[in-house]
Amino acid sequence: MKRAAGGNRGVAGHFPVPKRLLFVTYGGGHAHMVYPVVHALRRSEAFGSGMLDIQVLALPAAIRILRANGLDCLSFKDFVDPSADAAALAWGTELAKTHHCPTVGIEYEDSVAYLGLCYQDLVERHGAAGAAELMAARGRHAFFPVSVMERIFDRLQTDFVVTSNSPRSEAAAIAVANKRGMGTLAMTDLFTGLGGYLIAAQSITFLNQTAQRMFLSDGLVDPSMSSFHCTGNPAFDRIFALPRAKKPMWMATHFPEVGCRRVVLHADMPAWWDRSVGRSHFKTEAETLTELQACHAATLSNGAVYLVRPHPSQSRALYENWLQGRADAFLAADCDLHELLTHSDLLLARTTTVGLEAVLMHRRVLQLEAALHSDLPLAAMGVAWGSSGMHDLPVEIGHALADDQGFTRILAQIRAKLPVESAAFKIADIILSKLRLSREMRIGVME
Repeated sequence: MKRAAGGNRGVAGHFPVPKRLLFVTYGGGHAHMVYPVVHALRRSEAFGSGMLDIQVLALPAAIRILRANGLDCLSFKDFVDPSADAAALAWGTELAKTHHCPTVGIEYEDSVAYLGLCYQDLVERHGAAGAAELMAARGRHAFFPVSVMERIFDRLQTDFVVTSNSPRSEAAAIAVANKRGMGTLAMTDLFTGLGGYLIAAQSITFLNQTAQRMFLSDGLVDPSMSSFHCTGNPAFDRIFALPRAKKPMWMATHFPEVGCRRVVLHADMPAWWDRSVGRSHFKTEAETLTELQACHAATLSNGAVYLVRPHPSQSRALYENWLQGRADAFLAADCDLHELLTHSDLLLARTTTVGLEAVLMHRRVLQLEAALHSDLPLAAMGVAWGSSGMHDLPVEIGHALADDQGFTRILAQIRAKLPVESAAFKIADIILSKLRLSREMRIGVME
């Protein structure tokens, strides 16, 4: 990923030293925020002329995502000294027995390096007994590997750090960078973050004004130490390029039983954040089955066909068993999500990001038990209908399917309150500005 300097010679014919930028990211939606910004930066004149060097440090779950999207990346494994870190590797090998999960595509060596170096940092800061106690009580949530980040910054000679809003390694990177007087920027993903964690980056980006207000009210950001920028979320940039027209044969190909009837899609999820108690509410199997039954019955009462898409972390077998023998109910787990949203008439969702993606695609969304979900306030923002409860769901689904005037108002709210264009180029320009690269060096990111 390094780019050799070229084109602009400094004093006495020497090439100028490029600004060194480091991204640090976990996996999932956090990694999906990073690669669009890196690609935008690569289009800048600063990168093309060799004035900008970009590196990406991927925590284990992010490695496969980043590589699949065109980025080489570094991992903790690249900063291990086999002789000096023998104890760390021993700890990592032991911890990997319970914390390494090969089925999610993480290489064993990456897990050992990450777990071992993070645990070694715990020992250095809290002593052997303290590290063992913290690990037993909090697991990997106890990690805050400042010594690892110091090692990485020393090796890479980093000037500026970009992360998302995760704690642990990302927060440690921000803390070390701030202590050293380096520039820092954190990209927040949705409308709030984890409680008890202050995002201490000098610059912070938000999905929109609603998200900024929520992070402030939850005490997760401090305007006295950070500048705020409402840019959108780069993970959703791909949505703006998606076609919105339906394909005549798509539904007939994937769900031939539907015919000409309307389709209600239920995007299920295993848990949601309960702000009233400050922790996640994990649905029991009984609660999941009750929700499936209510959504299915309410859909059929409106003459529509019911499709259900479980979250990737949910057991597909539960849904397959429940669907056996049920009329006009089908599993929609394997087809492309965005094609599925395009060809559904209404989405039922709680706080899954599928709901936000559907809204950004200008699809009809009914947020289930909306009053419970102020952490993803789709109904409260007026960009979706809100369900008051399962008892009224048949009427609420019928209303959402038929209320064309209401949908016109919702579309106006979407355009007013949510991003309508790419966030990656906006964030790339902020980074280049903070690096004090001239406007001429930045202009390329906007083309």
